[in-house]
Amino acid sequence: MNATSRKYETLALNLQALIEHNHFAAGYKLPSIRKLSEQWHYSIDTVQKALNLLEDRGYVQPVAKSGYYVQARSTPLANTCTQAPDSIALEPPVNLEVANQIANFLKSSTREGVAPLGVAFPAHELLPIATLRRSYATVNRTRPDLLTLGSHVEPNQPELVQQLQQRFELMGMKLKRDELVITDGCTEALGLALQTVARHNDVVAVESPGYYLLLQMIESLGLRALEIPSSPEHGMSLEALEIAVKQTRIAACIVCPTASNPMGSVMPDTHRKKLLDLAEKYDFPIVEDNVYADLYFERFRPRPLKAGKQGDRVLMCGSFSKSLSPALRIGYVAGGKYAAQVLSKKRILSGSTNPITQVAVAHYLEKGSFERHLRTLRQQFETQVRAMSSLVLKHFPPGTRISEPKGGFVLWVELPGDIDTAALFNRAIARKVAYMPGSVFSASGLYKNCIRLNCGHPVTDDTAVAIAKLGQLFLTQPNHLV
Repeated sequence: MNATSRKYETLALNLQALIEHNHFAAGYKLPSIRKLSEQWHYSIDTVQKALNLLEDRGYVQPVAKSGYYVQARSTPLANTCTQAPDSIALEPPVNLEVANQIANFLKSSTREGVAPLGVAFPAHELLPIATLRRSYATVNRTRPDLLTLGSHVEPNQPELVQQLQQRFELMGMKLKRDELVITDGCTEALGLALQTVARHNDVVAVESPGYYLLLQMIESLGLRALEIPSSPEHGMSLEALEIAVKQTRIAACIVCPTASNPMGSVMPDTHRKKLLDLAEKYDFPIVEDNVYADLYFERFRPRPLKAGKQGDRVLMCGSFSKSLSPALRIGYVAGGKYAAQVLSKKRILSGSTNPITQVAVAHYLEKGSFERHLRTLRQQFETQVRAMSSLVLKHFPPGTRISEPKGGFVLWVELPGDIDTAALFNRAIARKVAYMPGSVFSASGLYKNCIRLNCGHPVTDDTAVAIAKLGQLFLTQPNHLV
């Protein structure tokens, strides 16, 4: 063994020891190669070889144009969340009055200097912004005609529809061109789907806890939400759903079967089949929220509900907001037998989604780098979720429970005792830390002792400080152990 090899192996062992003793926790971004060179007094070449060795051993992973991150460990987490109701007793359908409250939470969460743990957006450095800019430049140069298109004539650009068809075919879905409608993000997609299948004062079954903007949407459309208890492991309780549809006619069931928000659950294949069978038996449509489906952590991609034999009654909604850029506002609805109605409403309500952006996204997808980007992104988000989990369990009150997400980049946290996280929100903002209170994920205000944390940003020392501040805030509440 020569002197050079001894140097980089010695450095690798030292860094490995720091990782194993949680000096660098899972998800942390290591100092830059230059910084490590200065700290440890080794050449840049030696540091790079040491990092390569740690990557081979599974301790770190590189992220293009960002640096090296400590790899998530495979050991299971303790204190997993049990917040989903043990009983399948159902509350009656409720009307919602949450829009103004949620708007205030979102506005406060995005203030300058506030740790970005509230709104669920990924860090910009993890997104392929430079490549997207090149796609925009190519389209602007080669397709000036896109600036002249009428806004209410044809919502879809054929290039993007073709790329979506090819992606969905790999997932076992052969969708016809006229089944797809391109939308302004997933929010509009969900809104169009709901307006197609439900009328004023209808009841729609929703996951509980469930996505707060979806609850806002239900409120704005004059619908009533029927909360179906969901678990962090398997998602919506199908036993509870069947009890509900026997007692109450529902206009639709809205479900996020892959990487649900806020729990990160993935519905097993057997449950997906049962849900489709229930929809067939009791004759209700399913609105499938597919927005996080590209960000699963498991080895194999879960099969969408839309790919089942009853897929014609599924309106699958999704977007590229979580994987490419939230600014794109490019989503879709695969409407099945409701496609013509979805298209009609899209034309009337908003017309065409930006054609230049549609073709730019199609150009990016055609280049073939999306799947490579997704593989890296999934690994990074899993690492960040695990790192955030470790910090929460370290700094939050004893008895705190957390979800163990199987996809996405949010973490659901259940605090012990009689803590009202909505009431404490402004005190957290004063400490420059944001979160989303658990009560906004329920139509009837459940989960007051819960929060959702955004894990879309690399975990750094600043993140650890922010989590420690939250932990101290919750620890000082007199009823946290009640």
